[in-house]
Amino acid sequence: MKLEIKGVVSIVADALFTRDGRYYIVEVDHQQKMSVNKAKIAKYRKMLELGVFKVQPIFIWMTTTEYKRKQLLELCAGMDVKVFLASEFH
Repeated sequence: MKLEIKGVVSIVADALFTRDGRYYIVEVDHQQKMSVNKAKIAKYRKMLELGVFKVQPIFIWMTTTEYKRKQLLELCAGMDVKVFLASEFH
């Protein structure tokens, strides 16, 4: 799902849905480098700063290792985020 403010910021989320008037943005990090994730998070922060969302969205990340989960949580500090390991769904 593409989220865009023309000429300012553009990002493609893996999934996006709303529940009770709040956006949930889903990102699946299967084999991405952390630099790609870091760039995505910076774009989401930019959208938050610009007031794109009436209510701060919940970001849901799925990743592969505990180390990546820790890094994602640090990068998303101050954001409403949940990070899951793929192994938690087996």
